[in-house]
Amino acid sequence: MKPFSILLIRLLGLYLFLETLFSVVPALALLGPNAAEPGLGKLLLVYLAIVAVPMVAGTLLWCFAARLADRLHGCGGADDESDARIRDDDLMRAGTFLIGVTLVVRHVGVLVAAYSGAGVFAYDALVVVVAGLGMMLLRAKSGTYPH
Repeated sequence: MKPFSILLIRLLGLYLFLETLFSVVPALALLGPNAAEPGLGKLLLVYLAIVAVPMVAGTLLWCFAARLADRLHGCGGADDESDARIRDDDLMRAGTFLIGVTLVVRHVGVLVAAYSGAGVFAYDALVVVVAGLGMMLLRAKSGTYPH
């Protein structure tokens, strides 16, 4: 299960990095001709907050995928016979963790951008961040999820 989790964590990191990168390029092309505008500095700060968080998080997910998989599944050996078959609760735990990471990474940038740009607090993004953190930290005592 650990190699599968490492693969999924790295794919999530690559997805976050590339999706953010490809969404930045068209917007930079639109901002280029207006570089001399007086209020553009504040807009670039907000834009940087929205862009930097997912790109840094994607890079960190790629680099530390093995450590995250060890924390998610424990430090048992990879050659165990019990590891040959993927149990449903392990797959559910890995998927829930990755969905939580995606939600947290996406909406932390929104929180930072809303607060630094307009000075308002985005409560909807805060709810999503808290839900994502809950999904990342969700572990039942028996190793399965409550029904």
